[in-house]
Amino acid sequence: MPDPLEQLHTPDEPVAPRDEFRWVLRRRIVDALGVDPTRIPVDPADLTYLAQEATTMPTTTATTVTAITPYLTVHDAAAAIAFYTEAFGAIEEFRVVGDDGRVGHAELRVGAARIELSDPYPEIDVRSPEDLGGSTFALGLTINDCDAAFARAIAAGATEVRTPADQPHGNRMAVVRDPFGHRWNLLQPIEQFDLATYAERSEGTEFEVVSGPGASATASRDYGVRVSPDGLWAVVNYEDALAAIRFAVDVLGFREHLVVQDQADPTVVHHSELHWPEGGVLQISTLHRPGRGSLYTQQSGLPPYVITLDPESVLARCEAAGVEVVQPMEYVPYGVPGDRGFSIRDFEGNVWAVGTYGATVH
Repeated sequence: MPDPLEQLHTPDEPVAPRDEFRWVLRRRIVDALGVDPTRIPVDPADLTYLAQEATTMPTTTATTVTAITPYLTVHDAAAAIAFYTEAFGAIEEFRVVGDDGRVGHAELRVGAARIELSDPYPEIDVRSPEDLGGSTFALGLTINDCDAAFARAIAAGATEVRTPADQPHGNRMAVVRDPFGHRWNLLQPIEQFDLATYAERSEGTEFEVVSGPGASATASRDYGVRVSPDGLWAVVNYEDALAAIRFAVDVLGFREHLVVQDQADPTVVHHSELHWPEGGVLQISTLHRPGRGSLYTQQSGLPPYVITLDPESVLARCEAAGVEVVQPMEYVPYGVPGDRGFSIRDFEGNVWAVGTYGATVH
């Protein structure tokens, strides 16, 4: 009879440490060597308070759900990881490979979300859509550009189910089926409204919107677009405001909502509203425009902070556009553990800071 421990044994292989561990270790080395910590980015508070909080948290009989993570079974996990990386920009954190070559477990990060997956294990009733003849669920992926994400997924090998189109629920949406049988809803938030409006817009269709006991008919439906005209707006002035607007939209990912140009000189922008998909409004206008005197640029040392749950995607767009990266991606010593960010310098020399900065998933 084979030894069970021998059957479970897998060869020791190097494992890349988590980023949080690397930054904590660096912080401790910096402290031990007496190096100036302002010159080396470190993780806030060494993450030690997390462990303290875990040990001091009162015991309760109720289970608190903190997250729901999709777990996919795919008929070729290694190929699926490669596809999700190419199609959706996923980042593989690690995988666990068995003696028989099957992936027993893998974890990937897609923007701010996480997914886990494995190969089929029919001996323990873990089966893929290929085994079952289809999938009973779809995964929703919220992105900034539905059309671009749809094209990227198709180019990587996904199958078209529904082409991009604006929907009454406030999203531009497309649906694809990946090569492993799972459906993906690609959702680009374009509008925010309450349930009463959603129900009104659905009248005359084959569907009726019915509020649940925990819903409010007047509460805004939040798909990540949290633009409020009552909040604070950032204003940045440029010599070439039109070029700056194109930079903010085409490179950073803002959405152009309104641009007010001078009637006599269309190159002069008096007012604009650029919506950030994850909340907030930016106004870009012309410096020294008629009747407004000498206005400050943001070169005074106060860069605008662009808050996003997916700074990696913004950084990739900046690098692809050839934008100067002033500070590379790093963990930042404020906000919440794991916060990360970077900064860039635009074509007029202004600095922009981009990062998570305590952002949360809603």
